[in-house]
Amino acid sequence: MSALHTQLIEGPGNDAIESFVYRDPRTLIYASPGYIGLVAAETQSIPYWLTAQDASGLRAALPLLVKHGALGPVVNSLAFYGSNGGAIVPDGDRQAWLAVVRAFDAFGERIGAVASTLITNPLVADHALYESHLPHELRDERIGQFTVFPEDRQPASLMALFDDPRPRNIRKAQRSGLTVSKSHSDEAIAFLHATHDQNIRSIGGLPKRLGFFQQIPQWLPRDAWTIYLAELDGERVAALLLLYGNQTVEYFTPCVVEQHRSSQALPLLIHDAMVDAMAAGYRQWNWGGTWLTQDGVYAFKKKWGTQDIRYHYFTRLRSAGLRNATRETLLREYPGFYVLPFSALASAGANQETT
Repeated sequence: MSALHTQLIEGPGNDAIESFVYRDPRTLIYASPGYIGLVAAETQSIPYWLTAQDASGLRAALPLLVKHGALGPVVNSLAFYGSNGGAIVPDGDRQAWLAVVRAFDAFGERIGAVASTLITNPLVADHALYESHLPHELRDERIGQFTVFPEDRQPASLMALFDDPRPRNIRKAQRSGLTVSKSHSDEAIAFLHATHDQNIRSIGGLPKRLGFFQQIPQWLPRDAWTIYLAELDGERVAALLLLYGNQTVEYFTPCVVEQHRSSQALPLLIHDAMVDAMAAGYRQWNWGGTWLTQDGVYAFKKKWGTQDIRYHYFTRLRSAGLRNATRETLLREYPGFYVLPFSALASAGANQETT
């Protein structure tokens, strides 16, 4: 076997990298060059890939983003609302895995990063390797929830996976006259954002910007995303943005017009989108990460026949003063980036994260 060497490549990646990382069926859309370019544009950060290769070609790849802010550079693999990162090694090559993980730590050291965080892919059981080989001071945890589609890909088999009241919710919505459609239009994007913005602000959260949604068609091919819409008596009442990558569908942005929440439009959209995804050959539906404290969110997802997989955030701090920053400073200077848990700040008191 020829000598292995690592390389730092600036930019979101190219077709060759996407083809390589998608050789591993566990790779999610977050590692696609299109998605990385989208997030880099939204967060005004710089994308890179760390690769390991020999004479035979690529053997490992690790995506990362760098955000320069007032406190210094912050590195994430990967940034933005729980996107998963980490080393991608389709052939299970331990030597190549170790090479890019060590290069990730060395890169943070070289650029003077005040914090570097690597977020693992829940589908790749390499948590113990990071624990042993990636230097870190802080470790955070999430629950990944996945619905694995039935092997026969039949709608009845899918429905049998769900726990009450999901089947009843879906049947109620089907009887109510709700209609479901799909769209890539500017109008659908505007409705999605407006409804999402209202939903998230009503619970004190941080909504995604309209500009983010408007950039999706520029960065992702049409087959990598769609918006499902529900209408009742000619009025739009719910929307669901899904991302599609490799073998997995990402439940990315759901929203419901508040006064129509009882219509069960969202469960109908989810059900119909799952049926379509099965027919298109996708293997599973990723509900995204849930904090250990989010009992209500966890319970909602659990009713959809989910399997739980823990994944982790490994953070290395290189600035002793970082813990003295305020929540407001981190959110302002590093929007969409994970710097450290707010609970680790000297001011503390908050359980929310900076991602």
